[in-house]
Amino acid sequence: MAKLVAQLRSGGLMGPGLALLVIFFVVPMLLLVHISFLKYDQVRLYVDVTTFENYQKFFSDPSFLKMIWDSILVGAWTTLFSLLTGYPIAYYLTRIRGLERTILSCICLLPIFVSILVTTLGWYIMLLPYGATQKLLVSLGLWEGRLNWLQTVPSLVLVLVHLHMPFAVLILASSIQNIPDEKVNAARILGSSTFQIFTRIFMPLTMPAIVSSAILVFALAISSYLIPMLIMGRKLSLLPMAIFSYTTELLNWPFASAIAILLLILVSVVTYLITVATNRLTGRGKWEEV
Repeated sequence: MAKLVAQLRSGGLMGPGLALLVIFFVVPMLLLVHISFLKYDQVRLYVDVTTFENYQKFFSDPSFLKMIWDSILVGAWTTLFSLLTGYPIAYYLTRIRGLERTILSCICLLPIFVSILVTTLGWYIMLLPYGATQKLLVSLGLWEGRLNWLQTVPSLVLVLVHLHMPFAVLILASSIQNIPDEKVNAARILGSSTFQIFTRIFMPLTMPAIVSSAILVFALAISSYLIPMLIMGRKLSLLPMAIFSYTTELLNWPFASAIAILLLILVSVVTYLITVATNRLTGRGKWEEV
């Protein structure tokens, strides 16, 4: 009886959260799936006729398949560089104290609190030909001629890394901070090098945080619309940009819904592959033994 009461109490505590999840996520997603199978109509936007032509149109057009590949590349490069730059910062944050840690934490978290539009426009001005960055490089004698960094994939990845790296830093720092110093000290006493300590202690113990950071950054980067639009313009087409175009400009809601569903499936598949790959490479289940 007491067990049943405890289960009902826990279920009651979960009730409001589950209700919000169902109302504001599950139901809209089901409606989106339903709309993606409807027929497009220029007058009424769509008619209640079930069809697969939206998905057939997507997979029969090579330009949309290229959008998938470009979106995956942008998300993958952003995730890789966010982890490569965020891990050392997260490690350093856990090793400092006082005012230095406060200042560095504020610098790392600043992109989260500043509007994405403001930050992206700032990068846009810096990357403009004959802009502030080019004038600085020319004055230092490091560059001559026109600066053609804007509307390039590296510049897009740079801006995405700057905006999404703080999420990785927060997750990684909390994981690194929980690693006992006794393990590191014992490894040093036994003669382990810094590289061995990193690969055999820090990497396995922080692998859950690395996977979580990779999944979060990849999902944010691959679903970003405003940043690619401002940095790349129409030079590079990604899936979120196609969704926006078919929703607001062409008013083809069924096809836009189909692209959105395929983007969700793509993120889910890549997330699953990242989890499986890291589990096999690192031997998940053995972290407690490290």
